[in-house]
Amino acid sequence: MELLVVRHGIALDREMALEQAMADKDRPLTAKGRSRMKRIAKGLRRTVPNLLSIFSSPLVRAIETAEIVASEYGDAPCARTPALLPEADPDELVPVLADETGDAPLAVVGHEPHLSHFVTWCLAGERSPLVELKKGGSCLLRFDGMPAQGSARLIWLAPPAILRHI
Repeated sequence: MELLVVRHGIALDREMALEQAMADKDRPLTAKGRSRMKRIAKGLRRTVPNLLSIFSSPLVRAIETAEIVASEYGDAPCARTPALLPEADPDELVPVLADETGDAPLAVVGHEPHLSHFVTWCLAGERSPLVELKKGGSCLLRFDGMPAQGSARLIWLAPPAILRHI
């Protein structure tokens, strides 16, 4: 199994959201965030040509990011899962991914520091992050079987600026 891990794009600043009495969960992508994420999605598709499906956090900025990626992949199916919330434990995502079968990679869209914890847990079996994904940054993990603690290999890790230029 291959898993494309994507951090959401640039979202409305927390302080600005507070000034507008907007809850953190409702913060949308900014115009700049949407524009950059569209270019990032093109780079992702050139690097990972097919996706079976996309899972996202139920927070607005992750949903919007997942929709942009899905659109680039010909409207790949998207599903929301609380296993991608910022406070979720890394191993909560495993049963969600285990229900998917197919040859094409899966994608997940979420937040920091959760994604760094998840990637590190998959690679090294540790919970302290060894990697960091910038907004719009991604990595591709490969598993011989289903995702499990310490069972992944890192195929690539790319910041958003690289993905925008692929």
